Amino acid sequence: MNRKLIMIWAVRVILIALILCWMIIIFNFSAADGAESSSLSDKITIKVIRLMESDYAKMSEKSREQFFQTVSFVVRKTGHFGEYGILGALWILLLLSFEKIRNIKKRIIWLTAMGICLVYAVSDEIHQGFVDGRTPKVLDVGIDTLGGLAGAGFILIIWLIVRRKK
Repeated sequence: MNRKLIMIWAVRVILIALILCWMIIIFNFSAADGAESSSLSDKITIKVIRLMESDYAKMSEKSREQFFQTVSFVVRKTGHFGEYGILGALWILLLLSFEKIRNIKKRIIWLTAMGICLVYAVSDEIHQGFVDGRTPKVLDVGIDTLGGLAGAGFILIIWLIVRRKK
């Protein structure tokens, strides 16, 4: 076996390991009960609010609560988008490592990575239905899928730019 082929297979093994680890991380986030999940989101939300709004403490109680809820929603949905963006990026990197697959139209490879993210997002939301204080949400599946699409698209664009420059 030549050196290049060994390197390609080493990269594939690493990508598969990263994909599995990332899927386990996503699963563990979903396995957290409602209180634990809210606590983590609230901590992040408070840090974001401190960065965004220096007058937060001066707001009325009602305004603070509304602002907190809005930022919390954005933080939670950005988390969904980001975690699946990473998953989509990892999947497309793995798919692009196969020359036979690279010869297929790039949009099919991109949609394949997105489809994998969609299936995992659906299974993840179903899983949340069995966790105390959590409920599955169709909106989250959509956000997860868009995140996977964006992550895979980002990597694909970079790959195409690098390939054209060669």
